[in-house]
Amino acid sequence: MTVERKSICFRPPEGFETESLFEDNGLSVKPGKTQKRRVRRIFYDTFEWQLLANNAAAIQENRLLSLYNLDTGLPFASVGHSATARFFHPFELKDEKFRSEIERYTELRALIKRCTVEVDIVSQQLLDEEEKTIAILNRETYFLFKEKKSRILITENVAITPLKGFQEETETFASGTGKLLGREHRTRYRDLFMQFMDAAGVPVNDYSSKIRITLQPGDPVQKSAASLLLGTLDIMKRNEPWIPENIDTEFLHDYRVSVRRTRSVLGTIRDIFDSGTTARYRNAFRNAGKACNALRDCDVYLLRESDYRAMLPESLAPHIAAFFKELHELHRIELRRFSSFLRSKAYRAMLDEWNGLLGETERNPVPVATQDTEDRSTLAVAKKNIRKAWKKVLRHGRAIPAQASDAELHSLRIDCKKLRYLLELFASLFPDKTMATVVRQLKELQENLGMFVDLAVQQQYLAGHIEQMKEKPSDPELAAALGGLITTLHCRQQKTRKLFHRTFRHFDNDETETLFNALLNS
Repeated sequence: MTVERKSICFRPPEGFETESLFEDNGLSVKPGKTQKRRVRRIFYDTFEWQLLANNAAAIQENRLLSLYNLDTGLPFASVGHSATARFFHPFELKDEKFRSEIERYTELRALIKRCTVEVDIVSQQLLDEEEKTIAILNRETYFLFKEKKSRILITENVAITPLKGFQEETETFASGTGKLLGREHRTRYRDLFMQFMDAAGVPVNDYSSKIRITLQPGDPVQKSAASLLLGTLDIMKRNEPWIPENIDTEFLHDYRVSVRRTRSVLGTIRDIFDSGTTARYRNAFRNAGKACNALRDCDVYLLRESDYRAMLPESLAPHIAAFFKELHELHRIELRRFSSFLRSKAYRAMLDEWNGLLGETERNPVPVATQDTEDRSTLAVAKKNIRKAWKKVLRHGRAIPAQASDAELHSLRIDCKKLRYLLELFASLFPDKTMATVVRQLKELQENLGMFVDLAVQQQYLAGHIEQMKEKPSDPELAAALGGLITTLHCRQQKTRKLFHRTFRHFDNDETETLFNALLNS
């Protein structure tokens, strides 16, 4: 059995002679082979800490970018990379193999500089009793580098990295070290990583695009709805400062999803507020969504640039460049316009008032006067609305004829989104396993509908661009390229249309009905 190679790290107590540890275990440090150096390490991760979630870290050291395993403390992929920018995108990396490694964790999100650490390293060779080199011994002193200044973090960390084939020997040594020094002196690279972030004042795992709120089934629905809406508002606020920086497209995407979730709660769960208040804020968030529609369109099409080029024959592919040049300019204009909207006094005042209203409702959930006496507890309302949304999806889906129209599938997609939002928002009230299976069943249908609608929208957008070209100087090559794209997209849409009924039947079956009934009767 092969033992995984990993670095052994420990911090000796102050004044402790490290060499005595080696002597007690039959090891020695090779004399006269000492190397001293200082390196600067820049740690990167995405806004959502996607690498850390997979026990990895991206570290830039000198002209080398490496992916480290935080358990072993060793790199598992490296590539030459000279940039030390505040952020970079995986698609910017030229090495295809390394790029695919990063894209296992993130494809759309940029990697953002999290902190910079300088390390003084004294390296020596560690020998066994036969004087064979079995590992590299590094004595490390860490400094946090911030605002062009360094301050010491760790006075001495000892890291032993075994050469290939000598992991067992170093593990035996580590076991003896643990008994002699105590487990508190054994460290992992993950522990160092967390200490670096803490010292730099960087909160770890502080963001998720999902609502992390545990609802109480017996609470008044007004209280729970206010908590959920405060959650969607928090996600909006977390993304707002980043959107103008144009680091990656997911900041705007998460913002828009939170706006839609807010509108969905206000439109689905009645009597949270009086009708006038509900109408006012539904309109306000509708306007927020409209304000960034054009910017999101630019994002979506710019992300598809390489796909579009791949769809075209070699003779037409170069001519699509003019289309994307215009998109980049339009994106710049729309980003500036939406950034102004986010800073506007009217928008900021609306959010402040909304935040105050939600906070008061959460603290003091006064039921809105209604004619009926139905159960308005959180669980009862959640079940009722989920059942209603589910039945609506079934009713609309079953009514769609063999030749489904674009409008019919677009409408069903909206119904599915509303059901998905309800399931996600109220997930904490239901058994995790059942909820996960229900969402998985719905997701397959949503993916089919989403692909169909996206293909329809893309064709409309490109056709609109061709129409606009009539008012500009003639560019027949670009028109031909856009026409070729529309033809290819139309063929894909027709294939997706044919798959719809099979996909819907897979959702509209006894298994899914059993799952929903189990969920709603739990």
